[in-house]
Amino acid sequence: TKALYDFIVPDNGTFNEAIIAANSRADKSKRFYIFVKDGSYKAANIEGATVVGSDGNTYPSVTTNLTASNVSIIGESMDGTTVYNEPTNKIEGLGKATNLCIQNNVVNTYLQDIKLTHTLGDNGRVAVLQDRGNKTICKNVNLDGYQDTYYSNMNSSRFYFETSTLGGRVDFLCGGGDVIYNQCDLIVKGDGTKITAAGTPAQYGYVMLDCTIKGDSKFDGKFTLGRPWSQGASRVQYINTTMNILPTAAGWDEMSGGWPTAFKEYNSHTASGTPVSLANRKTVFGDGHEVDTRTPLTAAEVAELTIANVMGGNDDWDPTAATEQASAPANVSIDGTSLTWAESNYVLLWAVCKNGKVVAFTTEPAYTVDDATATWSVRAANEMGGLSEATIASIGSAISTVNVEDTNAIKTEYFNLQGIRVNDSYRGTVIRVQT
Repeated sequence: TKALYDFIVPDNGTFNEAIIAANSRADKSKRFYIFVKDGSYKAANIEGATVVGSDGNTYPSVTTNLTASNVSIIGESMDGTTVYNEPTNKIEGLGKATNLCIQNNVVNTYLQDIKLTHTLGDNGRVAVLQDRGNKTICKNVNLDGYQDTYYSNMNSSRFYFETSTLGGRVDFLCGGGDVIYNQCDLIVKGDGTKITAAGTPAQYGYVMLDCTIKGDSKFDGKFTLGRPWSQGASRVQYINTTMNILPTAAGWDEMSGGWPTAFKEYNSHTASGTPVSLANRKTVFGDGHEVDTRTPLTAAEVAELTIANVMGGNDDWDPTAATEQASAPANVSIDGTSLTWAESNYVLLWAVCKNGKVVAFTTEPAYTVDDATATWSVRAANEMGGLSEATIASIGSAISTVNVEDTNAIKTEYFNLQGIRVNDSYRGTVIRVQT
């Protein structure tokens, strides 16, 4: 069923006002769609809450709380749409300085094409996303922080990331529950980085599938894959990981005397495909707990750690059904001021773009443009509201239909080889038409 976004930032208000609208709606069983246009938006507390700082004084909270289920937060682009908060070192701390917090009993949150970050830098613990909910999906999401960037704060829950960018320095993926990181970029930001600090899992813990570890070459050999935030419960499995930079030979680290149940790898390899040796991986944790980190996962064990198994639970939840993108619109054409494209029954709505930026939304496969000389394109939204790649409009009747506005003057127009009108400063092969 086609539908428009329920709230557009900034057209309808601030990011916080969008969350307020989602939280306060009467029917929370129906999905609420928030679209955030490219730009940088400050988030702040919306309930007037306060926190006690390290100095004993009370400060306004800097956390935005999502308390309603079935909410989609869709950005225009992963790196062009930024939501940030402004914590201080007086209120830094896990659970204190969170940017966006998905609260208890919230289910089926969907985020796509958006960046969450903060302004404190590497000066404290700030979770840009803390999740106490269940069945949250992040696709093409950039979580940009330093310590405790992402906090999966519900041991019994399942969380799913796909093709996202996750960065930090200390324990930047931390917490409990079962989390799939599918084809994600893990960005190391400094010496001594610990990528994970996994706590108590629902069953499988943190599972990295086909991820890539990236960072400045100066950090090569100076970080670890994680450390145990539990006494005998932590589970982290890296499967088919491309290591553009390598961890220490030990690979794993200590944390408060804890020890893991499983710190494992399978097919860890360099960017050129060379296998990474596990021969010197750390095997003793805490006060003497022996854990086999040097024997790779077997093929049978890897076959168990699929998205279907790890995320399926008791209800066969399949997050990839939600992340499937709508096909880019077909037959996009402009004739004068009439922009049209092919109808599709598998599209929630279409976003109309002028010179690459979203300017309008429609549930009909047609739109009247306000500038026939601009470059127009169309993107299609999937069921969750996430947008496809754009299809640029071609000239409806190609070059043969150039309009003559003045029969007594020569008019010169330029087109690229796809038949799209461009200006005279366009770099590349053009067709010049004079009428």
